[in-house]
Amino acid sequence: MVGCEQSPQTPTAPRETYPAVIRDSPESRGKAEREWRRMLNAYGVAQTPPDLYPFTHTPRSLLGVSGGIQILAGAPEPGSETIAVREAVKIFIDRWRDLIGADPATISLAAADESGTVKRFTYKQVNYPFPIAASFGEMSIVMSADGRLMQLDSRFIPTVELPLRPVVERSDAAQRVVGRTFTYGDIAGRPQTMRIGGLNEIAVKRLVIVPVEKGDSIEVHLGWEIVAGSSMTWTIYLDAINGEDLKVVQNFNT
Repeated sequence: MVGCEQSPQTPTAPRETYPAVIRDSPESRGKAEREWRRMLNAYGVAQTPPDLYPFTHTPRSLLGVSGGIQILAGAPEPGSETIAVREAVKIFIDRWRDLIGADPATISLAAADESGTVKRFTYKQVNYPFPIAASFGEMSIVMSADGRLMQLDSRFIPTVELPLRPVVERSDAAQRVVGRTFTYGDIAGRPQTMRIGGLNEIAVKRLVIVPVEKGDSIEVHLGWEIVAGSSMTWTIYLDAINGEDLKVVQNFNT
C-alpha cells in the first residue's frame, strides 16, 4: 500500500498554542478498547485486554492473543502468497483504521521483508508536512506465511496544527551545537566525554516533527534533526521555534 497525500495541509498555528499537545483522555481509551473487542470478535479470537500506548491508545502489541489473528481467509493459489498476504494486510488496515489510528490514505509502506516465512511490514505516517521523528509515526506488522497477524505495533499520532516555517534558521541551529559536550561509556563502562569543536562536525539534516512525552500528554514540536560528531555521532533534535533541546540519541554502541 503506497497511498500518500502529496500536499498535506497543516495550518500555521498561533505561537501561543505552541507546542501542540495530545492529551490523554478516558473517552479516547474507551473507544480504542471497544474497537479492540470488536476486532477480536470479528476474527473469532478469545477476548483479552488490549496492550495500548498511553495518550494515543494505539496497539503496542498483541500481548495475550495466542497464535495470532487469522486475517487471510483461505489458502492463496501457489505463487500468489506474497500478493495475498499484502492484500490481507491492506484490508485489515482499512477495516480497523480507528484502532490503528490512521486513514490508509495517510500512510505509506516504507519497508517490507518477505524473504522468510515471517513477513514484516513497516508503514510511515505521511500526513504531516515533514517526517515524524523520535520513534513516532510508524507502524510495524508481522505476518505468518499462512496469513496470521502475529504482531501489531502502531506509533501513529493524531494530526495537530504546527508552524510551517522555523524561527531558528538552519545556520543558527548548527551554531547552537558548537562547543557542546557529550558523555558516553567506554568498553569498560568508564565515562568519557567528547566536545563538538566546530561546524565541520555538524550536519543539520532536515526539519522534522518531534513528539515528546511529558506528564499526561505528548507535546508535538517542529524541530531540526542534527547529527554531531565525527567518528562517533549523536543525533540532536532541536526545537525549530524556540531553540530548546528536545531529544539526544547516541548513534553508536559501547
